Formats: sequence, C-alpha cells, structure tokens
Amino acid sequence: MGAVDRFTPVKSAGLAVALAVANPKNLVLAVGSAVSIAASGASTGGKTVAAVLMVLIASLCTLLPLGVYLLGGRRSQTVLGEWRTWMARHNAAIMTTLLVVLGAKYVGDAISGLAG
Repeated sequence: MGAVDRFTPVKSAGLAVALAVANPKNLVLAVGSAVSIAASGASTGGKTVAAVLMVLIASLCTLLPLGVYLLGGRRSQTVLGEWRTWMARHNAAIMTTLLVVLGAKYVGDAISGLAG
C-alpha cells in the first residue's frame, strides 16, 4: 500500500483498470446485473435506465472519492486519509458484509427461479 501512495495518476489509472478486470467479484456483479436487466420484462427504455443506474451505482466507489478530492480543497486529503484508514481497519467486516448480501441475493434469485 505504501508504494501505491507514490503512484503517478497514469499508474493509478492503470492499477484501477487491472484491479477492476482481475477481480472476480466485479465480474460476478456485472454479469449478474446485466442478466437480471436483460431477463426483466421492462421496456427497452426501462432496461436502458436500469443499465445506466447500474453503471452509476457501480462507479460510486470511484466517483465519491474523486468528488471529495476535486471539491474538498485542502480538507479532502484529511477526509480521504481517514476513509482509507477506516477501510483498512475494517476490511474483513466490509468484505464479509458484501459477500453475505451478494450471497443472499443470489440464493434468493435461485429459490425464486426454482419456485416460479
């Protein structure tokens, strides 16, 4: 993590792309969401809105810190540093919660598919 702090913007962008592509959790979320949207009975416009919302929500983890950095001035470094420290300290709880929620969603979808 210490080396990442010294990355240039280009290296940071490259790392972000590599981590997004290499992370199986991202692939499962993207494919699962796309399949759910495609299989829905919504109109083409409804599916388009759902896809745009999916991308927007998926991008929040990037857009929110970027917004804080761009709009927060000098205070943004302190705020982002506190967020980073908190997330590093609670990483196991964050990942456990995320995986439990995703697991419950997919189990619920499977049961619903089998029942209907």
